[in-house]
Amino acid sequence: MPRTLILCVPFLIASLPLSVPAAGAPVQPVLDRLTIIAPAAPGGGWDQTARAMQHALETQGLVRIVQVENVAGAAGTIGLSQFMTGYRGRGDALLVTGLVMLAAILWNESPVSLAQVTPIARLTGEYEVIAVPASGPHREMRSLVEALRANPRAVSWGGGSAGGTDHVLAGLIVAAAGVDARRANYIAFSGGGEAVASLLGGNVTAGISGYNEFASQIQSGRLRAIGIATRQRVPGIDVPTLREQGLDVDLVNWRAVMAPPGISADQRRALVELMTQLVPSSSWQKTLADLKWTDIFLAGEPFAAFLETERIRVAPIIGPLRRVSAGPSAQNVGEWVFPSLVGFAGVVVAWLFVYETRRRSAHAQGQGSWGVQERSLARGRALGANRRALLWTAGGPLLFLATLNLAGFIIASTLLFICVATAFGSRRLLRNAAVAVVLSAVLYVAFTRGLGLALPAGALHSGF
Repeated sequence: MPRTLILCVPFLIASLPLSVPAAGAPVQPVLDRLTIIAPAAPGGGWDQTARAMQHALETQGLVRIVQVENVAGAAGTIGLSQFMTGYRGRGDALLVTGLVMLAAILWNESPVSLAQVTPIARLTGEYEVIAVPASGPHREMRSLVEALRANPRAVSWGGGSAGGTDHVLAGLIVAAAGVDARRANYIAFSGGGEAVASLLGGNVTAGISGYNEFASQIQSGRLRAIGIATRQRVPGIDVPTLREQGLDVDLVNWRAVMAPPGISADQRRALVELMTQLVPSSSWQKTLADLKWTDIFLAGEPFAAFLETERIRVAPIIGPLRRVSAGPSAQNVGEWVFPSLVGFAGVVVAWLFVYETRRRSAHAQGQGSWGVQERSLARGRALGANRRALLWTAGGPLLFLATLNLAGFIIASTLLFICVATAFGSRRLLRNAAVAVVLSAVLYVAFTRGLGLALPAGALHSGF
């Protein structure tokens, strides 16, 4: 071979096309078709995850056709059950799941579990934060924990559905503070907006939710984030972790995908590879940035091990929380007991009013020596007094209910006492107010410290 040709061989080899496609070249699909089951109604977190996956997988050419199906009900366990029976042995289907479903299975003692499907990958997570009203007394977790230890039932936690991620975190915090988780006073709300409104209104002591749910109120200064349930501080979120503040707790609301039961090892490897290629893709990374989801990708056997660890950690908390929620919570008791007491007091006052009216009327009519004109004038004065008493009697309970949440139990009860005393003819306003404040304070301490009911504290919170 001529020397010139020999020297050209390396250049000829270097010029050969590589097996890796150039940028922009079509990617060979991992699967032809894929069905993703979102076990919830359209619009929620699981549905968003499924449709974000659908968009990214098709955009990147990893799957030719992706179909999303919604199966709502029972915190995802209905979708899980149908997935297990309807897709058994199929390597072209995935179920979106997460911590909420894991907790719901334990909470409802469901006959189906995540152990009956095939773990593929954990994809995203949302950080949970604890927030309080900015105008409230608690500026850090230490203060809230001290109040919790002093009277667990007086500290109310507002969050999502019973048995969900927010509820689990409340239980973990209470337990980490050295308090029996069964004493956690958790108030479940149907939506994030309702929880935020209750927190801003001072109806709950602290709120628990994903950071994004509280972000706008935190940035506006109306809410104060006092703790975040992560192992390390999150860049861009200036909130100390629970661990920094002495509570050995971290919890991320993670979302993941599972394959049906009965698939082969090759089918499982293909689905793991599919998720491994999805996560670093530009389309998926843009979705994470747009929706402020955190990438916590974990696939295959490590993810299966994580699932078991998470189940073992959550199960001991779910049991006590579930037993507490089997009966009326302290907040629910507070919601119906005090209006009922007011109604009962109103009935008693009305009965006494009628009794007194009849007695006076009989007395007036019994004055046989009176003339017709005298009896008529006496009845007129009695009728006028009765009308005024009726107005004070009706106004007292209404004033109590109107001021209870705003001003607190002590002030509201004081106003009710003054109205009732005035209805019975008492004109000693200062004495009535002093007696009412003392009695209301005694009742407040008895109910909150003795019975553990979470009563609205209002302006007198710091004194009691």
